[in-house]
This record gives sequence, structure tokens and C-alpha cells, in this order.
Amino acid sequence: MKVLIVKDRNVLNTKFLAQFVNSLHAIGFDVTVVCDSYKKQGSGVSLDEGVNFINLNGKTNNFFINIYRFLRGKLFKATSRFKKLIAQEKPDIIICYFMVDLINVLYKQNHGIPVVMMMHCYPPVMLENLIRKKPYMKHIYSELLSRAAAIQVLMKSYEKTIEKFCIPKRVVTIPNEVVQIPEDQRTDLSVEKKTIIYVARIEKNGKRPHLLVEAFGRLFKDFPDWKLEFWGLQKYPAYERELMNLAATYGAQNNVFIKGYHPCIQEVYRQADIHAYPSAHEGFSLALADGMACGLPSLGFADAPAVNELIVDGHNGFLAKDLDDFTQKLRLLMSDKQLRIFLGHNAAKDVERYNPQAVIELWRRLIIEIVGENK
Repeated sequence: MKVLIVKDRNVLNTKFLAQFVNSLHAIGFDVTVVCDSYKKQGSGVSLDEGVNFINLNGKTNNFFINIYRFLRGKLFKATSRFKKLIAQEKPDIIICYFMVDLINVLYKQNHGIPVVMMMHCYPPVMLENLIRKKPYMKHIYSELLSRAAAIQVLMKSYEKTIEKFCIPKRVVTIPNEVVQIPEDQRTDLSVEKKTIIYVARIEKNGKRPHLLVEAFGRLFKDFPDWKLEFWGLQKYPAYERELMNLAATYGAQNNVFIKGYHPCIQEVYRQADIHAYPSAHEGFSLALADGMACGLPSLGFADAPAVNELIVDGHNGFLAKDLDDFTQKLRLLMSDKQLRIFLGHNAAKDVERYNPQAVIELWRRLIIEIVGENK
């Protein structure tokens, strides 16, 4: 069975996509990954041998072809290139990563091949942002989502949120795959590192790391030998300065570190005691789940979608109702090593349900069901 997976750009720096594609290939699907990107096909992850990768508009070693492709990418929509590719490849099913991918494979096309649309974020936030940026596209987004054979969401609670934007044929919940960490490779919480980590993009509105700096700053006089580390993609230097200035107001600037990207994030988890995650919302949050798989207790906000489903308050971490509560629960975690060990043990057990074999089996069943219905 032939599966075509479409992602507009940066295919080769998306850890989740590579893992997903390789897992599909490993269970016997004929998988082709396609993007349309003159510059951003990405780097850092690899696709297994046997997975076909196509960049419809990638740079070459030929100067004249590059000029042609650069201008073509600027002047013409990618839809026609995808239409031609679909006719050539004749896949049994198409899986789209971004909304732009759904447009590329369905807009003004009637190929009859079923399409699955992935929702990697909290759907209301993602779709409302798209509509706010391009209000004239609202009808098109709604129409294409309604044509999709299935819309995949990451949490069961998200299924009903899709109905606000379209009348879907089918909405299914399939979570992200979480790589399981053997017990002897998890963080050893019996050895206190006095380190709190945040692993996510360093961004203000959705991720809100300033709330963590505020909480840490309030506690710093009582825990002067603890440190706070931020690990993740850095895009906003002005905001990073804001974080450090906030730390300085509490005299904690020498104990707060903005580290950036780490190629092997499990090493970071193993050197920490607490994973604090102040996001306003998430789709699923692999960073949070990966930390749990390494045996870290977590702290988040009770009103944050996904965070409030992965973290079970008092069982594998804590959920806070506001910043004051967040600060007090961070204090509790910093004060009590045995509590951290208890919560971390439960965290690793709780994410076993998201093991790659179980998740890819859900995808296998969905693909076979949809293709069978189409035939």
C-alpha cells in the first residue's frame, strides 16, 4: 500500500515526522515523503533506507535550473506541481502535515485519493490563527477540511473542537509516539542535581517561560544553589533579554541559563530534577512526554490543553491554577526529593501507553480502513 506524506518544508529537521515515516515503512507501507521547498528541506534527522524523499522545487548543482526553480517558486503556486506528482505516484492515501499541504493536494483537484489531515497543535488556536492571518481563506479551509477523509487530532478532548470550523467526515485521536526509555537510562532522582529545566521553543505568548522565571525568582533566596535552564529553539533575542532582566530583578541572573538547542535532549533530561512547563496550550507536547519517559516529574498549568492531560496532578507532577500556585508547587518539588522520585516513577509508567508500536498500530488501522472504504 502506497502512502504519500506531504510537508511543505523542513522535512529533515522534524523529529516527529521522521519517526512517523520510518515507523510506517517498518510495518510494510510503501512511503514517499514530498515537500516543495527551494531552500528549507531541513537537516538533522534521517529517513530510513527504502523511504522515498522528493523535493519538487529543491536547489540543484545547476545554476540555470536553480534560477528557474527559484522564480517558479516565487511566481507560481505549488498546487500544479503536486497535482502532477500525485498523477505520477498514484498513492493509495495522502497524509498532510500543514494546512498549506491540504491546499496543495486538494484545492481544485479531484483525484479521488483519500486525504488525512494531521493537527499537530491545539486545533482552535491553530485554525483561528490561520483565519485571523488570512480571513479570505476561511471558506477554503473549511471546505477542504470537510473533504478530508479524516482529521487526526492528538487528544480525545480535541475532537469536538473541529466542528467549529467544518463538518468533518471523520475525526480520530492518535497521539504522538513517545520513545520509551529503559529504567537504567532515566534520570536518577536519588542524586540531586538541583536543576530545573524547560524544554521547548523560547517564545513568549504560547510557551510563556517568563512565568517560570518569575516563579524561580520568587523562590531564589530560599534555594540559592538551584539553577534554571532553558533548552529549545531560539528565535527572539529581545525576549531572551527580557527573561534575563526579569531574573536579575531577583538577583538570580547567574542561576538562569538560556542554553538553546541540544542534539541529544535525553542527556538534558538525565541531568535535571524537575521539568517545568508553563505553556498556555499544546497539541500533545513531545518535549513534556519525553521528559516524563526519562522519569522527570513535571509542573504545568491546569488550564493548558494537553499539558493538563499528560500531567495528572499529584500523581506524576503538579498542575497549578495560577502563578502563585505554580510558585508554591515548584517550591514543594524543589524541597522534597522523595516526592520527586515518586512522581517521576509514575510519569515514566504513564507514558508507556504512547509507545511507538501502539501508536503506529492506530495509524495502520486508520490507513487500511480509509483505503478500503475508498476502493
